[in-house]
Amino acid sequence: MPADRQDLAARLAAATPEDTVRGLVFNGAFSVLREHGGDEAARQCDPAGTGSRTDFFSYPVMDYLNMAWNAADWLEPHVGGVDAAFYKIGHRALANVLSSMLGRTLLTIAGGDIQRLLSQTASGYKATVSYGEREVDWPSPRHAHMVFRHDFLVPPFHCGVVAAAVEMAGGRNVKAVGRQIGFLEAEYDISWD
Repeated sequence: MPADRQDLAARLAAATPEDTVRGLVFNGAFSVLREHGGDEAARQCDPAGTGSRTDFFSYPVMDYLNMAWNAADWLEPHVGGVDAAFYKIGHRALANVLSSMLGRTLLTIAGGDIQRLLSQTASGYKATVSYGEREVDWPSPRHAHMVFRHDFLVPPFHCGVVAAAVEMAGGRNVKAVGRQIGFLEAEYDISWD
């Protein structure tokens, strides 16, 4: 089943030119597409037709949303559905961020402490996107509860992002569950061993 284009249209209508995403987030999605379909798949899903961006330049979230929905549709038969595609795109986006200088800095500050790393969620997102608010609280030491407001991506994407962060910090058996609780608003529960 293709990604919901009415949902995409509503998200695009809410976006402004000031809402931007760093190129390294785009490049994460392009790398997933290349893995499953080569350069042609990345170019085909990219509204600009290039299949790449400059990592630390900022680009309109509208371009990212169009590309992400195209990528989810393209990846769906290869990864087991649209939600799985968004999850994979988010997971790879975070892997790209954490392999950058910014990400290495965040990992160094966290010092292998998953709580400390996830507590930096708001500042980590602020460095890669210009929009949204994110809050984290701790129901227990290995359970983070997050609320994202005015965020343009769907919950499976952010579940992939947060699961990748926990995994890269050493967490095992990661469970990330997201629920839309309003327009551009979602909550997440992340737990691990």
